[in-house]
Formats: sequence, structure tokens, C-alpha cells
Amino acid sequence: MTLLQLQYFQTLAHTLHYTKTAEELHISQPSLSYAISGLESELGVKLFEKRNKKTELTLFGQQFLPYVENALSSLEDGKVVLEKLNKNASQIVHMGYFQSISSSLIPAIMERFYENPENREIRFDFVEEPGFDIFTKIRKGELDLGFCLHTADWAESVLIHRQPLYLAVPADHPLAGRMSVSLTDFADESIIMLDQSSILRQQLDRNYAEINKVPNIVFEVRECNAALQYVNLKFGVSVLPTVHLAENDKVVFIPISDEDREYVRSIYLTRAKGKMLSVAAQKVWDHIATNFALPKTRE
Repeated sequence: MTLLQLQYFQTLAHTLHYTKTAEELHISQPSLSYAISGLESELGVKLFEKRNKKTELTLFGQQFLPYVENALSSLEDGKVVLEKLNKNASQIVHMGYFQSISSSLIPAIMERFYENPENREIRFDFVEEPGFDIFTKIRKGELDLGFCLHTADWAESVLIHRQPLYLAVPADHPLAGRMSVSLTDFADESIIMLDQSSILRQQLDRNYAEINKVPNIVFEVRECNAALQYVNLKFGVSVLPTVHLAENDKVVFIPISDEDREYVRSIYLTRAKGKMLSVAAQKVWDHIATNFALPKTRE
């Protein structure tokens, strides 16, 4: 039996009139009669009978009707659930960010975004990974948008934040008491660096080259938090943004002051050019770009 046969049966069972039922269903009367006849053949019983030129349900039809109505009602309930799931799915924004902005910039943006009652139905599927990985996922279409340190021709980027960088040293390090340091003050120190895909690493490599120094790298890591852990264990120093550490009293962050070099890194809201965003993702993009964008400056 087919869904259409059951729907035709239910309608005819309520109207008890073939012509009216055909008109209501927008089908021909022969098509209706054929469908009902086929259903009766499959069931092996008559569902309707003629009495005094009137169509009536047989005893079999009366017994069958509640089951058909329950089945069709359940299918309709299932349809409503799927429609709701589909609507909710379109309200989910897939967004990525990296660890050092997870407890500062991201909460501030979310708080501001949800101040607008119209945005409260939108939900986020967050991904926290190194900045270059977020950048790659956006290009592959795995994320709608994200916060990145890289820029490229394929990406649309809006400058959102200028993140200061500091020299992180163990609390008992000779430089720990300084109000500020310059690159020459720590150029010979053992240093923990981010890997070469990092914008910060590329910036530091240029800075060391400008003063004709080769950094004494003891570890290369992918995340700022990992570098901070090694500083905490006194393996060396590192140039980092401020990063939360449970035992941060063992690490001191010292401002870096160089006349010729600015120790900050630019954070961009990024999406893939030409990619159509969902309505929800576009709302998020517009909100952040409108309320948090900074004028672009030269690196």
C-alpha cells in the first residue's frame, strides 16, 4: 500500500462521497476509485460499500480507519520534527578561533551579539585550534568563518584586534624584574618558538635576521599555551600574547619595547571569498565587522 492510498482512504472515509473526495484531493474520480480498489485488493477486504446509493464504511473500513489516522498523524509529526531540525541546522554557525583569544575576545563578541534579541535563536559550533588550522578549515569549507592571523587572496578578512606580544620568562629569570625589554636583551636566550606556519614565528625570524642573530630555539610548538608551559618549566623564554596558565605566578610577561619594531599581531575575522553564507552566518559576520572592525595598519 502507498501513502497516497492511505490519504485517499482517510479523506473518503470522512466525506463518504467519491466526487467530493476527488475534488478535495484534486484528482479524477476514476483515479480515486482505482486507488481504493487497489488498497482493498491488497488488504483482501472491502472498505466501502454502497447502500441506497450512498457510500458507507464497511466494518473492515471502520476498524482500519483509526490505524490509518494514527499512521498519517505520526508521519506528519515526523515531518514537523524534521522541518524544525532543518530550521535549527540553518541557525548553527560553524566558527573557529585559536586559544589565546578564547577567554577574552570571543566572550566579549558573544556577549555583544546576544544583546540583540533577534540573534538569540542562532547557535555556534565552535572549533578551537591553532590559527593556521582555522585558516585552512575556512578555505576547505569546513568552517563558515573564523578568527585568523593569516591573510590570502582567496580570503575576505576584516581586521578585528591588535594583540600585544610580551616576553614570557620564568619568575626567577634575571629579566623578570624589568619594566620592559628589547630584542637585543633576550636575543641570546634559549627560546621556545611556535612552528614555522605561525605568523608570530615568521615575524620573529625577520626580527632576528634584522639584528644578524640566529635564535637559540630549544622547542618548536604549535600553540601558545604549549610554549608557556615550557617557559613555566624553565626551558627558556618565549614571545607570546598573554595566555592563561593555572600557575601563572611562575611566569612573568614583560612588555617588549623596540624603536624599530612593533610587537603586536593582527587578528582577522575571515571567510572564503565568493562563498554564500547562511542567513545566520551572514548575521554574525555583519555584526562582528560592524562593531569590532579596526582600521587596517601596516604590519
